[in-house]
Amino acid sequence: MYSRKSLLAAPFVVVLLVSVTPSLQAPAYWTVMVYMDGDNNLEGAAIDDLNELEVAGSTSNVNVVVQCDRINGYDASNGDWTGCRRYEVATDTGYDTTIVSVMRQDLGEVNMGDPDTLIDFVTWAKNDYPAEHYLLVLWDHGSGWKAPVSEPVKSVCTDDTSNDSLSMRDLRTALESVTSSGGCPLDIVGFDACLMGMLEVDYEIMPYAHYRVGSQEVEPFDGWDYIALMTYLNQNSAAPPAAVAREIVRGYMAFYGKSGGEAQSAVHVNPTSHVVDALDIFACHLAGAMQYKTEIQEARTHAETFFDPDYIDLYHFAALIHGKVPLAGIQKDAEVLMNAIQNAVVAEGHGILHLNAHGISIYFPDSFAGYQSRYENDVELTGDTFWDEFLNQYYSTSYPLEAEMSAEPNIVGSGEIVTVSMEVTNVSGHTVTSVTPSSLTVTPTGSAHAVLDSGPAPVMADLTDGQSVIYTWTYQVFGGMSGGTLTFWGNAHGIDSGGNEVFSPLVASNPVTVPGANLIPEKPKPDPNEQMRPVANNRVLTVERSLESLRQQFAALEAEGKDTTPCEDLLALAEEYLARAQENYEKGNYIAANYWALQATAMLEEAEECLENL
Repeated sequence: MYSRKSLLAAPFVVVLLVSVTPSLQAPAYWTVMVYMDGDNNLEGAAIDDLNELEVAGSTSNVNVVVQCDRINGYDASNGDWTGCRRYEVATDTGYDTTIVSVMRQDLGEVNMGDPDTLIDFVTWAKNDYPAEHYLLVLWDHGSGWKAPVSEPVKSVCTDDTSNDSLSMRDLRTALESVTSSGGCPLDIVGFDACLMGMLEVDYEIMPYAHYRVGSQEVEPFDGWDYIALMTYLNQNSAAPPAAVAREIVRGYMAFYGKSGGEAQSAVHVNPTSHVVDALDIFACHLAGAMQYKTEIQEARTHAETFFDPDYIDLYHFAALIHGKVPLAGIQKDAEVLMNAIQNAVVAEGHGILHLNAHGISIYFPDSFAGYQSRYENDVELTGDTFWDEFLNQYYSTSYPLEAEMSAEPNIVGSGEIVTVSMEVTNVSGHTVTSVTPSSLTVTPTGSAHAVLDSGPAPVMADLTDGQSVIYTWTYQVFGGMSGGTLTFWGNAHGIDSGGNEVFSPLVASNPVTVPGANLIPEKPKPDPNEQMRPVANNRVLTVERSLESLRQQFAALEAEGKDTTPCEDLLALAEEYLARAQENYEKGNYIAANYWALQATAMLEEAEECLENL
């Protein structure tokens, strides 16, 4: 939200005064938990939003609970109490400035920037106000994964009295605790705070929530429209999480309109892994395309930015790279990333000042001088992708590794095998360790396509100066009806003597021509069963992993005392179908194996949906 002030460092004493706690009740459809940190210059906005929540209030189907922390100096209403209170939100006769909700606990002064405080609030809310679905709102100032350069706080929920806030690691710690390490994820984690709509945040909460709602931009003082949200929930208490997440975005944009710079988005966090996987390959290959640094720099310069100029819209950047960097491999990587973002974002709204906002931002300082190296340790995203390595390569464009690629044979029949080779040479003058090839991107023409059969081999190597290694992959290729060509793209990366990640340039193989079925009538048709082998293999392995994950979900729910019996028949069917798929695969019946793996997948999806509805 707008308006910040310098932080006040002050000693504090925590006093716990517990009023009468409500008796346990039958689960409602929704429990809305608002972690309202007004211990700063947003104290007045906190009182205002608590009054907004009271317009609709709690019902038998919708619980609304608030933990509100205040401070002296910004709002004198409602007795001008300081410290922190927990309220069960009651229904007022209308919107006014007087709090009528039932105070359940007076906590005295607490540190809202401490993850243990958040853990305690959510645990209390879930225990005393059980529901089928949970919406957690983190209400306060926000700054994405980092702090503005001029301020010592970071991320979200600034507590001026305690001079603290929740970092990304703090947030992850809290959510891990209240969701049993992700075994019982929250339905929605919402950020009524500035600049939290970014991939670094989404990836941090991915194991612990199904949906994220937040803004790529700063939020106005009024924040979310709680009157609209709670009215919708009370009228649609059985609404699923996706619908509620979309409604938050719709209500926000309806309240502010589209004539300014407001932005809000809802992201289905589960598919965020696909965005991260696509980003990983995109970043690794882009790090090898610094011969086009001018074009990359232009894309960065023209990408949609927000109040913090280090944050850019990831989709827009990928689209600009697609149009500016004339490498088919990079363009294909950009398309995959853009498609993944579109699949993850379930609702997005923006004003005319952010026409190229698409719902997910990412950290990309324009120059090395603005880059904060702690980024590499403060968020999970950097440990699992090459995005931070790409940024460092962007700021320094030398390549200690060289690479060449080839694909043989260069003309091959549909269904046959192509061997792709990448020779990597260390030209750094020093030993480079853990030299590893990237995932390969395949760019097709016509109806040609390829399926990975094996590789890379070796997986990695240590190279002294001047030493080379050849990595190989095999692909089964298909021409389709009209045929076409296939080109393979990749690069390599390793660790230099200073412990830094280094790259080779991105290189392409020679094109491989695969004639179409109508162009080679003299050749026997490929065996459909054999063609299905790699597909069936991948599908069976995927089902095996998914089944193990589902069993863990059953165990977690049973440990919580939930009756999973209604879902056990679906689990048993999935196990039976997987066994049939495995048996057929061992016998070489790959089409049948693929069929039963698909049936098992369908049963797993039904079983997972069944668990979600328990």
